[in-house]
Amino acid sequence: MMTANLLTGSFILVSGIALLIFLFVKLIPKTKHDTDTTALLTVFVVVAVFLVGMGGWVSLMGLGHFSGAMGCWL
Repeated sequence: MMTANLLTGSFILVSGIALLIFLFVKLIPKTKHDTDTTALLTVFVVVAVFLVGMGGWVSLMGLGHFSGAMGCWL
């Protein structure tokens, strides 16, 4: 059975990966690259990367390897 942190982290990680795939496969190649669009796409990519990082971190905390030493930070 998956712990709550592992399940939540997995969902966040999968949503970040799905957003990155959507951005790089569908959205970025089909848009005109003016200044505003480039800035907005950059923001979306940064959000997706942070989702992947946060999902990985929460999943790692759910595994229990660091829960004793870093559990007070959650």
